[in-house]
Amino acid sequence: MAKRNRYRELESLMTKIILADAFLFVLYLIFAAKDLLALKVICASIAMVSAALSTVWLYLTGEFKRRRSLWLITGFIGLVLCLIVSLLLGYPGPSIV
Repeated sequence: MAKRNRYRELESLMTKIILADAFLFVLYLIFAAKDLLALKVICASIAMVSAALSTVWLYLTGEFKRRRSLWLITGFIGLVLCLIVSLLLGYPGPSIV
């Protein structure tokens, strides 16, 4: 019987979550450019909460301090920062006519 590798399982799950977050961020950018406020808010909220909870989960499991999980932490924090900067600057907003 093969031994379960818990880190590989965690890494696989977190990779799927970070890809879903990146997809939500792209959807947010598309909806913001089209000036669809409700969809923009929904995508931004889900992406922000998901990335924040994933970062907290990595901290609670002890992976936050390990070098092997640095790329996951960087990815989640990077998504949160990109989302915050985009929201603060209003980018991409509808064009001014």
